[in-house]
Amino acid sequence: MSPFSRKFLLTAVLAAWPVAAQANIGEDITQLRARYGSPQEAGNQILFQHKGYSICVYFDGIHSGMEVFVRDGSIPDKTDFTEEDIKEVLADEGEGLTWNEAKVSSGKRTWIRSDNKLIARFTEGDKPEDKYLVIMLNAK
Repeated sequence: MSPFSRKFLLTAVLAAWPVAAQANIGEDITQLRARYGSPQEAGNQILFQHKGYSICVYFDGIHSGMEVFVRDGSIPDKTDFTEEDIKEVLADEGEGLTWNEAKVSSGKRTWIRSDNKLIARFTEGDKPEDKYLVIMLNAK
């Protein structure tokens, strides 16, 4: 794993820790492989490259519990994480439900899925690689 990947993963986990998923959270490894293709495995996380994203999936037992999306630069005109990207990922993870933006003390853009089972949080830095969307199980 590259130094950038390690730094990104650590930052993503620490940023997401207070709230508590995607690839349709709750999918098992067979379902994830069908959705995203072959992964790189590293401990309790798996890294997929899919449609211009690096998607780091963390597991809660045998099911996806948290997914972190970042643009990986593999599609030249899709190197920055845009508002449209956020909408697309949330729609894919919505399972037909809506996402409602919530005000949080950190000021980071945060959404809660209408069934209250999932939370999404977008973190934005100055560079494209500092922008990522975390979707996870709602700990509440």
